[in-house]
Amino acid sequence: MDDKYKIFLKKFEEINMIGTLESVLSWDTETTLPITGLDHRTKQYQYLSQKKHKLWINDKFGKLIEELSKNDDLGEIEKRNVELARREYRSRVKLPIELVSNLSSQSKRTNEIWKQAKERDQFSLVLPDLKKLFELNLEKANILAELKGMNDPYEALVTERDPGFTVDRLSAIFNEAKSFMSPLARKCGEKGLDIDLTFLDRPVSKKIQVKLAENIALFFKFKADGKDHAVVGEVEHPLTIAPGPKDARITVKYEHFEKVIFSSAHEVGHALHRLNYNPQWDGQPVNSFGYPSLGESSSRYTENKIGRSYEFWEFFFPKFQEITVGQFKDIDLDTFYSAINRVEPGPRRMKADEVTYGLHIIIRFEIERDLFAGKIELNELPSIWKEKYHQYLGVDVKNDVEGVMQDLHWYNVYWGYFQGYHLGDVMNSQIHETMIKSIPDWKDDIKNGNFDKINDYFVKNVYSKGALFDPLDSIKEITGEPLSTNYLKNYLENKYSKIYGL
Repeated sequence: MDDKYKIFLKKFEEINMIGTLESVLSWDTETTLPITGLDHRTKQYQYLSQKKHKLWINDKFGKLIEELSKNDDLGEIEKRNVELARREYRSRVKLPIELVSNLSSQSKRTNEIWKQAKERDQFSLVLPDLKKLFELNLEKANILAELKGMNDPYEALVTERDPGFTVDRLSAIFNEAKSFMSPLARKCGEKGLDIDLTFLDRPVSKKIQVKLAENIALFFKFKADGKDHAVVGEVEHPLTIAPGPKDARITVKYEHFEKVIFSSAHEVGHALHRLNYNPQWDGQPVNSFGYPSLGESSSRYTENKIGRSYEFWEFFFPKFQEITVGQFKDIDLDTFYSAINRVEPGPRRMKADEVTYGLHIIIRFEIERDLFAGKIELNELPSIWKEKYHQYLGVDVKNDVEGVMQDLHWYNVYWGYFQGYHLGDVMNSQIHETMIKSIPDWKDDIKNGNFDKINDYFVKNVYSKGALFDPLDSIKEITGEPLSTNYLKNYLENKYSKIYGL
């Protein structure tokens, strides 16, 4: 191995170590931090982000990266590591250290204020901090747009997270999706389900919800090296945090049994992705960068393609009945399956069905796009949110808790991220069809409680690749075809035509 490349890896490992320390702080912040500790916690984030940024923009490190980028003797993985670091360096060196540290600290502060505002249904409480956070993100986006030679700061932010996806390309994908999601949702709504859905409102104790989350984690093999990694924390908004190569932790909000089941399945997908990176690349760029689209492809897959499948519930329904100690003994499998797959437009993204889910994402994408273009103001968000929900889903949003304050993303670091969720559905539909060719009996495996072959397929073809390819290249590498919405269209129409008898 080239001596200069060894020095490069050593320098990057130091940067990466600070990132893992930030993740430990994030876990504590989300799960146990008392509000009185917020001011000092923001200082801790600020300190670490400054240290990391200084290491990134070090002149010697930059020159080393540029020199290695011209070295044709490097292998495929080595070149990719250098390429990823070069991208990050070129962005970082343009960003003032004060901006980077303020973004880090303000995002954590805004996130904690958001929790208070959401509890009180008082958007005005978080609005001042949200304005500060947005202005910082806008400043960053403008700098990145200049660097990338783009006229649109939002596009610069999106391409920084998901390389290859321009705003025009995303708009085209979303328009294609709307063309089949909206008619299908309308057909399902007109046909309806001839079952009583009120059983879904039955109260289930937190103790039972905890057991449901634990058993979902067990089904999906949320383990590594034979040891149980099912660490499940309680939070306001579910997310996955990975402080180390073999340390991925999921979180759940215990409020409704149905939401707990599917948010657990979702977060476990993130954890499986992270835990199954190629261990030979630990501490290297290829294992340290991720993309919203590919990450959400994994999580939306375990949540829906598996977690909402009939075969999964053939296996899990008896266990569900056992865990809930007879609370649903009058409900049969077919009724339960139809109920959890009902198409029911509503205000909450995380409770959305598979058919209308993409519309929730498109709404957020369009609002973000208009915010960065200066077409709308932050104080208009609640009213604009309600207008779009009425327009796209025919839903009346009653308050800001089920409206603009339902997601943590804009009150944290996840600006330019939402598109990843719907791209994830498009991607995993295409991957799923490719997987079926290798595992034609996958349905039998699932109904027998065996997730091993499917998990192995994803480890080999998706998880272990890390950031070896950009998202669009990755899909072509896995499936042999460019990204297409046709697979999602076929999946949704086939599944819901059977459920609704269309």
